[in-house]
Amino acid sequence: MDNELGQISLYLSKKGKIFSDLIDVEKMPQVESDSFKVRSFEVGGCHCEFYCHQIKSDLSPPPWLDFINSQLEGGSEINFTISSLRPSGLLLVMKNDRVFAAAFGTRGRSWLKKNLFEPDFGIKVAMNLCGNQEVRQAKSSVHSNTTKMIDRQLSKPSDAFDFGMSETELLSYLSAHHSDDKKVTLQGKNNLTVKVVGDDKINWERLISNFNEYLEAYNSEAYKDLFPNYPNLSPVSEEVKNELDEKLLKLIQVEDFSKIHLAIPEFIPDDEYSFSYSNSDKRENKIFSHISVDDLAIVVFKDISKISLSSLSRKNIYAYSHDQNKILSYKNWSLYECLVAEIADESCYVLSNGEWRKVDDDFYETINNFINKELKEVDISNSYKNIDISCGKLKQNREENFNQKYCDLNPDSIKFDQAKLQIGGGRKDKEFCDIFEIDSQGKGNIIHVKKYGGCSSINYLFSQARFYCESFLVDPKFIEQIRNYIEKSGHLQKNLFLDHIKEIPEEIFGTDYSVGLWLLYDKTKIKPDKNSLPLMAKYELKMTYERLRRVLKYSNVSLSMVPVKVINFTTSK
Repeated sequence: MDNELGQISLYLSKKGKIFSDLIDVEKMPQVESDSFKVRSFEVGGCHCEFYCHQIKSDLSPPPWLDFINSQLEGGSEINFTISSLRPSGLLLVMKNDRVFAAAFGTRGRSWLKKNLFEPDFGIKVAMNLCGNQEVRQAKSSVHSNTTKMIDRQLSKPSDAFDFGMSETELLSYLSAHHSDDKKVTLQGKNNLTVKVVGDDKINWERLISNFNEYLEAYNSEAYKDLFPNYPNLSPVSEEVKNELDEKLLKLIQVEDFSKIHLAIPEFIPDDEYSFSYSNSDKRENKIFSHISVDDLAIVVFKDISKISLSSLSRKNIYAYSHDQNKILSYKNWSLYECLVAEIADESCYVLSNGEWRKVDDDFYETINNFINKELKEVDISNSYKNIDISCGKLKQNREENFNQKYCDLNPDSIKFDQAKLQIGGGRKDKEFCDIFEIDSQGKGNIIHVKKYGGCSSINYLFSQARFYCESFLVDPKFIEQIRNYIEKSGHLQKNLFLDHIKEIPEEIFGTDYSVGLWLLYDKTKIKPDKNSLPLMAKYELKMTYERLRRVLKYSNVSLSMVPVKVINFTTSK
């Protein structure tokens, strides 16, 4: 029927909003005209407002037509007038003190203030109303040194298990059949798209009635058991964000950095870049080998007790390229973007990459229980503590210096750092680990090393360990490369190492090896507590531990905090 729809896309406003709050007045006409109309009406006891704008667009000829015309002469060119006249619409419906928005056409959703709508409305409703049995499509992401987006679609609705998502993937989109009506497909991300096949389409009565179902589903937590891959971090309201920013500011002003650190919000190699808190053509710029939250009081601000949120957003950290010997003006991040903080009040909140998010209480408890009760922290021998990792020539503190000096001191170890090995048919740019050693019990230890720092760097250590340790057990090419590297090393103990690394995957078992995750920290500072790791680094560590121990059956996975000598090199440019 003409007064029914087969598809509609819905958004849910945050609590306490009215129609006028939600409209971006800069993008919508404010006066009615022949091409813009506003109508108010009621349906089923719900107040509704509808905005409709018809826009004429004159378009340029498509490139393929220009391509053909370039070979035509004498007035034979094809010159069509290309224009379109299409309406776009926005429907707002007040239901149970919440506003539902339905966007139509190409511009309807652009009239909404996106930050005033629930960012997880669609996917939560889809997960709760569809369950995990009739899933058609799922999108997820893996966050490590890069963010990998994964899109899966099956030929027929299937159990979510058939999609084969690993525990390290975070679900971001779901398309599935409604569990009570297979003619209805729900597609969820920030908005909810409802598609109906057959004769029973969406009419006004059904639409208004479904709002109750969608609200109830949005508030349900059933999805937590059904979809463990869904992130347990929720965006916060503007009000909560402002409160958290004020608390953060007060902590910084009194130099309470116990739960705050600075970290570049993306992974960049330490051996390629240093950093500067300025990029002036007229004044001297100091270059630092690494950034520290202590620099806020020592270097960046003259009086940290008087800083403001605007100054944190206004000031930048710049990358300094050693190859180019200059500050890269285009590669910068605001101080606020580089702040990583955790504030625990009645709930736990984390700040990362400039965004505050609320941590799910159960998720928070699960991670902390793992850190405190399952994860073993091992203190390495004093013989290998306080190694100098500075490089005066490059004016950097480098992990490779630690790895080399450790292996010089320990005759039963071999350095694989920068080994440039091949996995499968890929490039020869991989490592097996940083250090491989045979311990006093004759067991092989696979050691991965990274400087203690921001979440991105620590996450990279954990995800790298997971990837290399899995490839080691199953990839014949990788095993061959590892053995060849040992053969060519000239190491006095190469036969001992080769005895512990068999030639084929069928003879290599995780139970014969332990995995060490080592974080290097400045010996002049207090030893980092494993509980002080950034929340998402702890989550990545948990995923790595469970994969290595429970699936790949490595005999032991441990964390070590290793004190080293570092120098905070500064130069001027």
